[in-house]
Amino acid sequence: MGSEPLPDLSVDDIRKWLSEHTDKQSIIDAYAAVYNKAWCIEDNEYDYEEDTTAYTYACEQTNAWFALMNELQEIIFGYLRDEGISIPEKGYNVVLAPFMEQHGYYDENGWWVKNK
Repeated sequence: MGSEPLPDLSVDDIRKWLSEHTDKQSIIDAYAAVYNKAWCIEDNEYDYEEDTTAYTYACEQTNAWFALMNELQEIIFGYLRDEGISIPEKGYNVVLAPFMEQHGYYDENGWWVKNK
């Protein structure tokens, strides 16, 4: 990934945007961006010593982005279930990747990338 996704947005900013954009494509777009953000910042917590304020903050941020990612993922899983698709307990990318491709994204080594 060339740069951090959503560099100037917080989880609260995304939640506010989602409150105004509830259509399927907006959910999918948000999921792709939030997924990328969560995994991009995930290793930030390893930059700090445990039990420091910076470490605690990094962990809180990571947890917040992953929580939002999981919420959006569950909505997408609901779309898939509505289409009669079962979600496996592990390896769910087998059903998620084709769905994301239908909606403008492809999996580029673990990152959701928008088709051009």
